[in-house]
Amino acid sequence: MTAVIKGTAKTKRVNYQVDNQAKKSVAVKGGTYFFQVPTSTTKQSVKISAGNTKKSVTVYPVKSLGNYKKFAAKYNQMMIASYLPTKTQKQLQQAQKTQATAKKKLAALAQTDPAAAAVAVQQQQAAAKKLQAKMATAKHQAKDELLPTTAKDGLKNLVDTKYTTVRANVQDGKLMGLALMTPIKQMKEKTGQKKFGTTFALLGTTLDTEPKTVMKKFKKVLKDAKKNSSSTTTKTITSKGIKFNTGFSTDTLYIYMTK
Repeated sequence: MTAVIKGTAKTKRVNYQVDNQAKKSVAVKGGTYFFQVPTSTTKQSVKISAGNTKKSVTVYPVKSLGNYKKFAAKYNQMMIASYLPTKTQKQLQQAQKTQATAKKKLAALAQTDPAAAAVAVQQQQAAAKKLQAKMATAKHQAKDELLPTTAKDGLKNLVDTKYTTVRANVQDGKLMGLALMTPIKQMKEKTGQKKFGTTFALLGTTLDTEPKTVMKKFKKVLKDAKKNSSSTTTKTITSKGIKFNTGFSTDTLYIYMTK
């Protein structure tokens, strides 16, 4: 998600500048300082100064997770669908699979029996209206959990509810990294577990990983973390080139997704 730059200084503040961006400063506490630079697909040069002392640091490029707009569109579509009744979800999936075949059959029917084809079209239109109404309801229910269709460069919380927070690093329209955060107290409740599980699975699916395999490994990670309560980080889970790193604070569970 970010490169952490840290060091020691005798001044009260340290100034720094990433490439040609605006200059920033950070406080020095106990003789040490640190700041974060969001990762990018290009090499970044960071100029640091503390009084008369100057240094330069290079932040090397990393691979992106893909185009942000495409990611958000795919994720939101699945999140909205998750609010549909199970029966409707299956009907929607079946309709998507047989869409091309249904069009061919309707075209053939129009040649042999125009009246029957007209009735079939009316039935399809009526079914489509019902589905649109259900989709509109589901979209309203999911509104707080949907990703914005566009995102400005930088590290920002894109979704922030009492159950889950989704943070992303976006650079030049590319998704560099994701972080899923959930309060540990919510993981002890059924609703919190469900919200976390759904969000985690949908993020993994959108990244074209294998969510079931990742979730299975993640459960083992949680068990290992409970055995070693002093540990704040765990082993990396990898699925189809995507890395899942888990971290803990006193009150929050973090899952970082990077390439």
